[in-house]
Amino acid sequence: MYAVMCNMAYLQPMMKYGVLLALCLLTGCVVPAAQADPMMSASLATATALPTSTIVATSTPTLTPAPTATPTPIPTIVIPILTQTVTPTVAAANVTPMPIPNTLPERVIPEPFGVNIHFTRALPGELSLLAAGGFRWVRMDLFWNTVEQEQGRYNFGEYDALVAAMAQRGIRLIFILDYGNPRYDYSFAPHSPEARAAFTRFAVAAVRRYRGKGILWEVWNEPNLDHFWSPQADVQRYGTLLLQTIAAIRQADPTAYIIAPATSGFDWPFWTALGDMGAFTKLDAVTVHPYGLEIPEQAGPHYVALATLLHRYSPAWKIPVLSSEWGYSSVRGGISPEQQAQNLTRQWLVNLLYDVNLSIWYDWRNDGVDTADIEQNFGTVHHDLSPKPAYRAARTLLTTLDGYRFMRRIPLDSADDYLLLFAKEGQAALALWTITETHTIVLPLAVEEASLVTMMGERSMLSGGDGGLAVEVDPSPRYVLFRADQATPTLTGWRPYETLQQLRAEEGYSVRVIFEAAPLSTFGEMQVWVEGEVRGTLPVVTRPMEEKQMRIPVDVTGLTGNVPAEVVFIPPDGTLLPLQLASIWLLLDQ
Repeated sequence: MYAVMCNMAYLQPMMKYGVLLALCLLTGCVVPAAQADPMMSASLATATALPTSTIVATSTPTLTPAPTATPTPIPTIVIPILTQTVTPTVAAANVTPMPIPNTLPERVIPEPFGVNIHFTRALPGELSLLAAGGFRWVRMDLFWNTVEQEQGRYNFGEYDALVAAMAQRGIRLIFILDYGNPRYDYSFAPHSPEARAAFTRFAVAAVRRYRGKGILWEVWNEPNLDHFWSPQADVQRYGTLLLQTIAAIRQADPTAYIIAPATSGFDWPFWTALGDMGAFTKLDAVTVHPYGLEIPEQAGPHYVALATLLHRYSPAWKIPVLSSEWGYSSVRGGISPEQQAQNLTRQWLVNLLYDVNLSIWYDWRNDGVDTADIEQNFGTVHHDLSPKPAYRAARTLLTTLDGYRFMRRIPLDSADDYLLLFAKEGQAALALWTITETHTIVLPLAVEEASLVTMMGERSMLSGGDGGLAVEVDPSPRYVLFRADQATPTLTGWRPYETLQQLRAEEGYSVRVIFEAAPLSTFGEMQVWVEGEVRGTLPVVTRPMEEKQMRIPVDVTGLTGNVPAEVVFIPPDGTLLPLQLASIWLLLDQ
């Protein structure tokens, strides 16, 4: 049923292929730029326009989740050609830059967040606007048919410009090695031995050219859909190409970071088939595009189930999961631009909560000016680069919490309310929202005041009292910031190593926690609670400025599958005890 809905979502874009191709080739028509956001007026001054259900994660998720009744349409890249726009020539560097490690970002803002783009040469002012938003990653197709227009000859000129421009701004790249080439298999996805060999040679040429640039290499885009793996999705053929490409890249550059399969939705049969072929033991990370969910919070149980599935194929190593594409369209008649901004912010925060270390929003810029076309309205900015609410919301998150590390989700009375703790050098910050109606929650914090920042960046002060700090929450995340002198190190001094904790018999069935380095020693007790009872305890003692990782042994008697749990730190004086909790999942060996 899910595959049927995916295919239906692509029907309309495929019918308009010829119209879009014509528009892409036009260069003479100009539309005046819309009024820019005042905070970005300087960046936009030079920009030239172009034509133009609520769930609670309290039960064990299954491996065959049903799609929601009204899934979000899935974006389509209709034409695999590059946007040819003009940007100033990038000057060659005088000094050879140091190689960038091929590693995933830690969950420290703004490192895990980026956007999909559809250009190699940006509009005037576009890259300044992109960088000012705080985005640290871009994901872009590296089209085989663009690079290899003659058999065996590769031209990376357009991509060289993009790599250089992003490097100047400290933005890393995900390159998607994708789509057919008219010189092989009639432009269909490569399935013959000759075409597969040609594709792997192209992949190797790309990896060698950009070695040391910190690029992540994603093998294909949404191969579980007919539209992208033409003429018909075939997991065996894709898996064969994937394994052959991985082997070739590893031989050319053992340090390359390879990710896949970038499936549209949580496609359990597709993943199971890839697992049976041995793909997950070869990849550095698994990518997914969680489309089809009404709200971002619904992804949580699916992430838990995906971690469980991957654990079957990689019991000794937890394979990272990345959200390499996911967005919501602010199409007329659908969600509003303000709701799109909510979904972007909550999507990124939810991904942090479920150990997703990299989140790429689809899309950076609207692909057109038709407000009634779903495919043209996924952007954070309009087609003329004027910011949408989604851009302002992203910028607020990435700048307000700049340098803060995600610590843990603190469970509240209602599972519909979200309270996420962040820390920077012992200083605390909170992100709060709800998936229900607006209401007030009271945090048991004895502070006189704290700073409040709304999703759109408006600032005010909160006044505390003997009863605690009252904060109004609604579907738009907001942030509460505390001063370093407000006794928050006790609150921010620890975090679970992961939210999704794989408990293994050979490790004594234990939960890992990390105590951060602090000026003073830490004393207390850690506890693991499952379904209202204590299942594990561990005394805690740390020395000044010592970071310490600990394992709390857990009694798993009677527990199977995926079990929601809580970790609690109990300091001797009970300081901030109601907030010394973390929501986690126990993933048990089957």
